[in-house]
Amino acid sequence: MVPTWIGCPAQNFHVGRAGFHPEAIVIHIMDGSFEAGESVFRDPTTQKSAHYGISKAGVVHQYVDENDTAFHAGIVVNPTWDLLKPGVNPNLYTCGIEHEGKPDDIWPDAQLAASAALVLQIASRWAILLDNEHVIRHHQIRASKTCPGNWLQIDNLLSLIPKPAPPSPGTTGTVQTLKNANLRQARPNTSAPIVRVIPANTSITVAGFTMGERVQGNSYWYADLQGNYLWAGATNMPQPRPVA
Repeated sequence: MVPTWIGCPAQNFHVGRAGFHPEAIVIHIMDGSFEAGESVFRDPTTQKSAHYGISKAGVVHQYVDENDTAFHAGIVVNPTWDLLKPGVNPNLYTCGIEHEGKPDDIWPDAQLAASAALVLQIASRWAILLDNEHVIRHHQIRASKTCPGNWLQIDNLLSLIPKPAPPSPGTTGTVQTLKNANLRQARPNTSAPIVRVIPANTSITVAGFTMGERVQGNSYWYADLQGNYLWAGATNMPQPRPVA
């Protein structure tokens, strides 16, 4: 699943995370249609945003890069979330996913499947545990909101998350770096530690690819045989395809 990049005005998010990184995923409901919810994020006067939005049909849009701070869960009211950091805006260390619908709506299968797949992608990029302390309801931060509604149960959403399959021998292949490129440890993200710098024109054996941090408009990253990651945009195959 590749989210469609939409973006939002500069007034509706902060660049960077003030030294923090995503440690949890907050599930929201738009309390209306996909179009209406998205219009709020694209209006510079609202100062509201989320990293992603998912329609009832399973369409996924991205409004804020995961490395940046979306304005989705910054108001804290009678919180029940055990991992809340006292005195720290929760926007700084969470990713927010909005979902089309009203609080009492039953989520369609397509929306649930897209949400589960997106949660897995985000969790994989940031080494977030897939449990109900790290994938939470907005209500657990702001008790004055019913968000994400009365129907969704986090345990049910977690049960739908596909288990990532380890790369098989048949998925290995070779790419070549076009310039000096950083090999990142464990996560497809520029905040991950650098394992080593791969010189330009070096052939690298890869075990597959995944979606990671968007760099210069490209979210694809290759995984090497040790589970480290190389940004695809630095290679001769910036748009990966399954290799035999």
